[in-house]
Amino acid sequence: MIEDLIDLVRDKNERDAIYMIYVPKNVGDLIPGMEVYVGPVPDFDEDDNEVVPDSVTKKNLEFGYMREHFQDVVDLAYKQKPNASKEEIIRCLNHYAQYDDFLDLQ
Repeated sequence: MIEDLIDLVRDKNERDAIYMIYVPKNVGDLIPGMEVYVGPVPDFDEDDNEVVPDSVTKKNLEFGYMREHFQDVVDLAYKQKPNASKEEIIRCLNHYAQYDDFLDLQ
């Protein structure tokens, strides 16, 4: 679930791992309790076209977040508000996804 991934990132686990975060297709915003998939980054073919991993397409998922962006949003949110709720963190992630800008928590 999204909350589990937020906890891992908050606790600074797996910081050097290379992964992408995938979400169900055509869902839009993250919501509490949503299942997300942490998987490999796409490859590129000889024509420089992105090739999404089979494990992602079989699960009918699409790109959600790059690891670095997800970590940056979670880190900043908890720096601004150490006791932020998971719902607040999810709101920050959705804001970043929509506006490419960080939401200020107070």
